[in-house]
Amino acid sequence: MKHVLLKILILWVWLPGYHLVAQTFKGISPELKLVIENSISSKKPMLIGQYFKGAPYLSNRLSKSNPEKMYYSFGDFDCVTYVENILALYYSEGANAKFIENLIKIRYNDSISYENRNHYLTRGLQKMVALHILSPINNHFNSKSIQKNVNYLSKHVISNNINMARIINIEKSISQKNMYYFDSTKDLEIYDLIKNGDVIAFVSSRNDLDFQHVGFVHIKNNKKYILHASQEKKVVCISDVTIDQYIFKNKKITGFQIYRPKI
Repeated sequence: MKHVLLKILILWVWLPGYHLVAQTFKGISPELKLVIENSISSKKPMLIGQYFKGAPYLSNRLSKSNPEKMYYSFGDFDCVTYVENILALYYSEGANAKFIENLIKIRYNDSISYENRNHYLTRGLQKMVALHILSPINNHFNSKSIQKNVNYLSKHVISNNINMARIINIEKSISQKNMYYFDSTKDLEIYDLIKNGDVIAFVSSRNDLDFQHVGFVHIKNNKKYILHASQEKKVVCISDVTIDQYIFKNKKITGFQIYRPKI
């Protein structure tokens, strides 16, 4: 897979509530634009996801403190930025400015700052549902629930430039609600509920964290795998094991939620 990019473009963006004046962005290549076009015509965002197979997994690429700087890259991903980029590209229809607008709206609430970034996947998923990018497939039928005391950021992030009170309020709002999840695909109704290309978010076994991992469902030979930026493999790939096997072998995960791209 070739990562051919256009020359560096200085794209000026102003969105209501988003205080981004200008950022350097390596634009969408003609090759990638063609993939996006085929993905839209076939209604398969997964085609864009597969385009990036082989790209390296790199964590901690986003800002660690204020002032926040928007990060763009098609050359490296963590599990969250991989999903963010695929969906932002799909709904961009190949337009550079539209991609930037989508990515900012997905990644942030209200304004571009550390506090307004959707650090917790719960917030990111809620934002994409509100933007009509994703539709939650989770329901209370055959699902389990858990209530967490989410406080990972407030316990581990130390910076004088961050409004920690705002972070704590976000954590409290997440902690106040039950998380509903499936712990297996073995139930036939749950298995049939999950479709190729769905976003799958894996619930963390930690009490202070909402989710551990995220990717896309990839169905092969009637078995359900994960297309993701793998921390274990250090690359974007399709998992060697099925969803159930992945949960069984990973003690950091207790189950999963499903969200379907609106196409």
